[in-house]
Amino acid sequence: MKKLLISILSALIAFGFVVSPSVGIAQTTDVDFQNALNQLRESRKAFKDSKAEEANEAEQEGKAKGQAQREAAQQRKEAARQKMEDKRKETLLRLIDIRVKQLNRTNERVQRKPNITDDLKAQLAAEINDQIQELNAQKTVIDGTEGKEGIKALAKELRELFKAKHEIVKNIVDAIHASRANAAAARAEERAAAIGAKVKELKGEGKDTTEIEQDLEEAEGDINDAQEDIGRQAFREANEDLKGAYQKFREIAQKAKGL
Repeated sequence: MKKLLISILSALIAFGFVVSPSVGIAQTTDVDFQNALNQLRESRKAFKDSKAEEANEAEQEGKAKGQAQREAAQQRKEAARQKMEDKRKETLLRLIDIRVKQLNRTNERVQRKPNITDDLKAQLAAEINDQIQELNAQKTVIDGTEGKEGIKALAKELRELFKAKHEIVKNIVDAIHASRANAAAARAEERAAAIGAKVKELKGEGKDTTEIEQDLEEAEGDINDAQEDIGRQAFREANEDLKGAYQKFREIAQKAKGL
């Protein structure tokens, strides 16, 4: 259970860089999310306490003398065991609630992104909704699971499910980065085409554009490299390549003034 809690909290932290500060609804959501985390911690503590209580009652059962004492100890142990199972299930349900809240927050932020297409927003919203439905379906499974070993096995399944969902969230982040990077590369291509048209005009006027043409070719090479980087999701490298292209554009503009 500790590993499961760490897993989900790590996922929250890992996705934190997508958060953009805002007011109003965002603050309300943050308070709601913090309350959910506090409830999770309380449930987990209650689970640990009930687990210790069951172990203590089992020990008392072994020390009991006489039938009446043993039966009383068995009843207390059974009550502690049932309480432990209930608290473990409660903890799993709260984990799912937190994950669903995180996904809803993710979708809200995706929809507010100004520099990704409406088609991508709709695609990501559909993926997030599918995840939420799958997680909510797990609540019914948890409610119907009985027995210590059954709940332990379910906790393990949920841990694997959370890992898979975290990978999907990562893919969403990558899709947003790719959309931004592709848009930036497209703008750079448009700029290069406009510069190319201007270079042709200067050349037609008898200007020596040899050096400018070489700079433009290098800039176009940087843009091609950026597109390759985007294809392999190397977004930082793509950004550096595009910076190189725009530096060449600035140099071209300065040289064109001297012609």
